Amino acid sequence: MNRVFYIFRHGETDWNIERRCQGHTNIPLNQNGLAQAMALAERLSGIHLDIIVSSDLDRALVTGKTVADKKAIPLIVDPRLRETHFGKAEGMLFEEAISEFGPDVWQKLMSFKAINDDVGFPGGETRKVSRGRFIAVLDHLIETTTHQSIGISTHGGAIRNVVHSFLDEDHPIISIPNCVLYKITYDSTLKKFIAESTPFECLAVEEVSKA
Repeated sequence: MNRVFYIFRHGETDWNIERRCQGHTNIPLNQNGLAQAMALAERLSGIHLDIIVSSDLDRALVTGKTVADKKAIPLIVDPRLRETHFGKAEGMLFEEAISEFGPDVWQKLMSFKAINDDVGFPGGETRKVSRGRFIAVLDHLIETTTHQSIGISTHGGAIRNVVHSFLDEDHPIISIPNCVLYKITYDSTLKKFIAESTPFECLAVEEVSKA
């Protein structure tokens, strides 16, 4: 039985606007972020989901709950879906972090090549560690549930980290605007995850009804 994961980023926060490293810092959605979450719920109206699994950080949790409430499906929380912990870079503007820790660290974090898997900001997680806990959630859902279509409410860096792990390592960096949606399928015959490298575009409800 194949499993499909619809993985989406939370709505906008003030730190997103300021371009700060959020990581595990619990920053709430702003008003625009709340509206984005509602719009995402509408976009997902035509997609069947059995359950939503969300990061415990408020920005993802509120986004996930908005979708779950709209679809009247269960929401469960798993802290392993958090963003990468950025250590001493948390709360810094991107430009400040690059200046403080060097452009080489930033470039390696954004390269998604296996050789850079153990790179991270001082006091924070490596990309390998962050990705490992996220994929452990997907594996757990496959092994312990019969859900075939699962929504995952999480964070931009986490999405890039996971999706790129199933793409060629030279693939151009995927886009992660707020409330972007990506689709990953677990092929039960091949025993592997297959990621789509472009954001998943939901059909409007009217289009679904005509299909």
